[in-house]
Amino acid sequence: MVRALNLALLQEMERDGDVLVIGEDVGVDGGVFRVTEDLHRKFGGTRVIDSPLAEAAIIGTSIGMALYGLKPVCEIQFSGFAFQCFHQIENHAARYRTRSQGRFLCQMVVRMPYGGGVRALEHHTESEEQFYAHIPGLKMVIP
Repeated sequence: MVRALNLALLQEMERDGDVLVIGEDVGVDGGVFRVTEDLHRKFGGTRVIDSPLAEAAIIGTSIGMALYGLKPVCEIQFSGFAFQCFHQIENHAARYRTRSQGRFLCQMVVRMPYGGGVRALEHHTESEEQFYAHIPGLKMVIP
């Protein structure tokens, strides 16, 4: 799964210069599961952006980038940390198209790994997809 995600990101970033990655440790470290490994080396720090430990800032920044026309793929390290940014996802990212009567699109991907065999504290293993499943304007994909 990790290799498939890494390859998908690599191919999209090569195909479309507007695609970028933003999140905690996604740059030099390659992300928590190494999904973004080598992307920073290939595309640099302007397209593979290490963010502070601030989930709401990651999503808020990604929304701004998407409204500007970029296509951010933002990563929240684990879904259990996403409650800090739920408001941004639910009230802004998912509703911009409807709120603007189709004038603005908020094309972005939010990656939230969960489970993955991690034997750690509760926030690392929670599976929070049920909170997103019924939000109008939001498409959810789980492999």
